[in-house]
Amino acid sequence: MKKDYSSTLIAVGFFAGTFVLAFSSNDSDTAALRVLAYLAIGCVLSLIAIFWHKLVVPEKEQGSSHLDSVLYDAEKFSQEYGDVYVLADKMKKQRKNRNIDTTTGEPA
Repeated sequence: MKKDYSSTLIAVGFFAGTFVLAFSSNDSDTAALRVLAYLAIGCVLSLIAIFWHKLVVPEKEQGSSHLDSVLYDAEKFSQEYGDVYVLADKMKKQRKNRNIDTTTGEPA
């Protein structure tokens, strides 16, 4: 599983930048305006950084994967994992043809 540290780096950048801007100015009004501007610009840039792959890269069409094709086709599944499931389906069909209840195994 690929780890993504971009959100952690963005959060650390927010905190560090906020403290640097707030404590580097002698005037409290100027510091407040710098911090608010920094947070507004930082929010926009962080959203762009986090969702860049969805904004720029077009989504690929979802093709049927190998797993989906195996799961939805009993014969392909049995080729991959054994004939147990195809045999169970055949037994159910035989019971239906003989009018046998599938849950109890007794004639209906």
